[in-house]
Amino acid sequence: MNLLHKFELLAKGKDIKIGIGLGESDFHNQKILKASKSFLEEYKSEILIFGNKRFLNSLKKQVSTKKGQSHLRLIDCENPEESIYEFFNNNMIQAIVRGSLSSSKFLKNLKKSLNITDINRLALLETIKGHQFFYGPVGIDECNTLERKRVFIENALKQFGILDITPKISILSGGRESDIGRDDKVDETIKDAENLVQILREIYPELSITHDEILIENAIEKKSNLIIAPDGVSGNLIYRTLVHLGGGKAYGAIYIGIEKIIIDTSRVGEFSEIYGALLLALALSR
Repeated sequence: MNLLHKFELLAKGKDIKIGIGLGESDFHNQKILKASKSFLEEYKSEILIFGNKRFLNSLKKQVSTKKGQSHLRLIDCENPEESIYEFFNNNMIQAIVRGSLSSSKFLKNLKKSLNITDINRLALLETIKGHQFFYGPVGIDECNTLERKRVFIENALKQFGILDITPKISILSGGRESDIGRDDKVDETIKDAENLVQILREIYPELSITHDEILIENAIEKKSNLIIAPDGVSGNLIYRTLVHLGGGKAYGAIYIGIEKIIIDTSRVGEFSEIYGALLLALALSR
């Protein structure tokens, strides 16, 4: 299933202002500019790029400053992680894409801005063979309890409803069921996965929900479109292995369970991830 196509259809005809942040690497900042320009060739919208003067200077010659000639603006600010939320809270932009901003600073300002404590990010990934699926958790401190995983999945299912996608859910654990007894920590992940499947089947008896143990390859083979890692650390490692080492792709991660449109990207994200995140931001706007 081409999940990205769902977002392409939702994005058509929409026009919003999207903020995206620069980091401290000119190499990655150039990718942000390139992806932003490419995106604006296909979709209506205005993109505001936030960064301090030191990193904006290398982009200035590539952006038209003449009124009415560009839907791309450079926003000079000392603390882009703060300024992007100031614009957001004052309705000067309708969506945020993290871009290459510092993760810790970005998340700190996100929690402060929205007055929340827990973060849930639903990533859209693609294997080297082209299978696209939603995935989480991707943050090292996310979904580290059974209850938080349940809440994560419930919020993810709301996104599936918006996209009109029938979920096929795979819950992963740290081993096979036959491995119980080898290690207490592994045992706990297996039991948690089994309990989570039971809880979800009671709430959503009509859905396909399976415990696929440690066999993520089985989850992909059966074309699952929502895969849940055992915890935030293993989830982050799987994401990095797929995208940075395994030839897969990322298209951004949606902050779920909130009313605002905020899309995460890796600070070293490739062109496809930045472009995809901009697409997700536009598609999810009202």
